Amino acid sequence: MHKLKLYLILIVGLLGIVIGAVPADACKRPPLIAPSHTQLNGKRVVDWTKPTGKKYIDLTNVPATELKIVVDQKKQIINVYQKNKLIEQFLCSTGKDTKTTRTPVGKFAIQPEHGTWFYNNKPGIDEGARNFISFKGNGVYLFHSVVMNPQNQPIMSRQGNLGKLNSHGCIQMSLPDNIYFYKTFSQKNKIGTPVIIKPL
Repeated sequence: MHKLKLYLILIVGLLGIVIGAVPADACKRPPLIAPSHTQLNGKRVVDWTKPTGKKYIDLTNVPATELKIVVDQKKQIINVYQKNKLIEQFLCSTGKDTKTTRTPVGKFAIQPEHGTWFYNNKPGIDEGARNFISFKGNGVYLFHSVVMNPQNQPIMSRQGNLGKLNSHGCIQMSLPDNIYFYKTFSQKNKIGTPVIIKPL
């Protein structure tokens, strides 16, 4: 009986070591997210120059009717589904939580308006972005890259915020994620892909 108790104590101890070795949030981590990090102004931030997802899937011949994009604003993640199966995830930055900058919530769709560059010089904005695709307002609310200056270069004071609220209502992505997203969803057969924006 004494030996049995010792064995039980030993087993419980080993289980504790194993469980303790696993980060507490491991089960909560999105399965297809794997961002790189860099240092910016002495802080560790998500690297906006590298992919934040684990893989890019060729969806060239997949029609809009088989796809769905769900933006989880609480987690700041773009989820891409094919036939209701999660196939890709990317970190993003949606609108700051103010009356004029919130990202609209609801059901929308990929629209025809797209392009490789824009710049908005309105007072209080004064920034642009690469590779934009409209999902609401025919060019008003967009998926696009991290923000750029008039020379089409990243505005460094606005970088390092992927995974946080950081936009004027559009949805920002890392540079490589944005290139992939643009090449995929700017195709004619992707117009009409459902876009669901979840609330904060």
